[in-house]
This record gives sequence, C-alpha cells and structure tokens, in this order.
Amino acid sequence: MPNRPTLKTIGQLAGLSHVAVSKALRDAPDISEATKERVKKIAAELGYTPNIAARNLYLQRTSTIGMVVPAIGDNTAYDLIFNEVSAAAAALEYCVMLGSSHRSLQLEERHCRMMVGNQVGALIVASCTSDVSHIKSACGATPVIFVGGKTSLHETCALLCDYSRSGELAVEHLTGLGHRDIALLTYGPENRTILQKEEGFTQAMNARGLTPRILRIGHAANTMQAGADGVNLLLERGELPTALWCASDYMAIGAMNELKLRGLSVPGDVSVMGHDDLYFGLYPDISLTTLHTPMKEIGKAAVALAIALMEHDDQAQLRQNFQAHLVVRGSTGPVCCRA
Repeated sequence: MPNRPTLKTIGQLAGLSHVAVSKALRDAPDISEATKERVKKIAAELGYTPNIAARNLYLQRTSTIGMVVPAIGDNTAYDLIFNEVSAAAAALEYCVMLGSSHRSLQLEERHCRMMVGNQVGALIVASCTSDVSHIKSACGATPVIFVGGKTSLHETCALLCDYSRSGELAVEHLTGLGHRDIALLTYGPENRTILQKEEGFTQAMNARGLTPRILRIGHAANTMQAGADGVNLLLERGELPTALWCASDYMAIGAMNELKLRGLSVPGDVSVMGHDDLYFGLYPDISLTTLHTPMKEIGKAAVALAIALMEHDDQAQLRQNFQAHLVVRGSTGPVCCRA
C-alpha cells in the first residue's frame, strides 16, 4: 500500500517548506495566487487529504462530537435524530462519533467514557433514564448536552420537548372529529416522556369533561408489538374506543395492523394516531396521522450548542424547548357508529 501523501511530500515536489504548503492550502494571504494554484494542483494529483487529527493536536482542539443514544435502527426514532445531528455537524466540518447503548446503563456509561478518552469536544446524549448521574461521572469536565423527553427539567444543558402539549394536540384533533371515547396506548419502562404524554392527555380529556383511558403495555424495545397487544387487550375487555392515540408511530402501526387483522377498518371503525412523524408519511397505504417531533431543529440546535460549549461561548443558550405539531393524514376521521 503506497504511503499517504503529506505536506512534506507536496513541498518536495513544489520546492517549498511544509509550512508554506500548509499556508497555500489554507489560502493564507502571504502566499501568492500562483503558488497557491500550483500547490493545490500537486495536492489534487497526489490525492492528498488533510490529517485532521494532526491539525487538531497542533491547534489543541478537536472537531469530533460524541453522541450516545438508547438504540439505532428499526422500531426507534433515534436514527432520525442522529441523521440530523450528523448532517448538521458535517455542514460545519465536524464529525460525530456514535454509540448505541442498547438501553443498558452500563453500556451507556462505557460509551461516554470511551468517547471522552478519544477526546471528543462535547457529547450529545439521549439518555436511557432521567437519572444521568452515571453519565456526568463518566464525562467529567467534557460538556454534555441532554436531548429527548427523558431529560430532567433540572438539567442545566438540555434540549427539551414538551410532550404534555402533545397530549393536548392529540385530544384536540380527535374530539374535533367528534370522538368522545379515546384511549391512549403507552409502553414501559416509565420515563418522563411517557409521563408527560399521559399527563397532557389526562388534562386535555378532563378539561373537556371526558374520561381519560390510558393503557400502558409492552416495552420500548418493541413498541410495534406493544401496539398490537394493546388492541388485543382492549378487544378482550370489550373496551375498544372509537379513537386511539399511541405514544409512538411504531406503536400506532402495530395497533393498526392488529385492528385490520381483526376485521376492523381504520379510520372507519377506529381512528388511530401516533407520535414522532417517522417514515410512514411516505407510504400512502399507511397514511398515519401523527404529531411531528422537530428532529431537524433539535439536531441543528444540539450541534450548535456543542460547538459553542467547545469554544467556551458564554452566550450559548443552554436550555431550549421544542414542541410537536399535528400532521393530519388518513388514519383519523369522524366518529362512526360500529355495529
């Protein structure tokens, strides 16, 4: 394998010192345009790429941000937030080191320690639980930005989502369609995200003189199955409502699939809506009404805050709040009388 070309290699071909080559590649004003053009041409012919790690070591800085999430891939929204963080970071010439904890506190802590050991400048963490003492201990003096609904209201550096507001929006939409019998499906384990959705739903139902029904079933590791199990249990009890709000889009898909398997139509027999606005809007046959979580805005804000903390910006806004907004598609409709 040929050796990777360096500034010294280019300098030997150009008859310049490696310092002059570095300046030419950075468009320094004390280097002539002719020299810059010649150096860049040689660099392109050699396939030269800058050694960012060496540059950062020389400048005593880093261009890497760490990110730790509970899970990546199917049945989770965390890949979306990572995609947004990664894109926002790349636009500013920063890279992101990703770790998935598989919902394990021990692995979550280990990822944080390893990333700090690899000299990330800051970490963005969607924690498994609201208790983040193990994360703070692992990160030491490295700045940590907490994102997601599990984040405690008392955290100094956090991007928070108002999931109580989501409950109000869901009830407002469904009651506007004439629904009075509405149930909320959530899943374990209990965390601040789930509690906020349940609280917002309960308050919105009570404010309208309606009885809130909440069924917490299944686990966050498989919310699609939890949605199916929730529908089965409601049917077994003879308590199927005219409308279901599910704590996540995947849970809503599981609920819709099970309703259709049981010979019930959506939204004819039961209106169903989710939360997050993942990929399902791309599929007309699913057409899920949902609450859109502003992943792109959160991702950009997290990267901007991470860089500000890395650069010791005293004016950085450490706490920011975000809200979901309603996206109406075909899975909700006016209340109908079931036979």
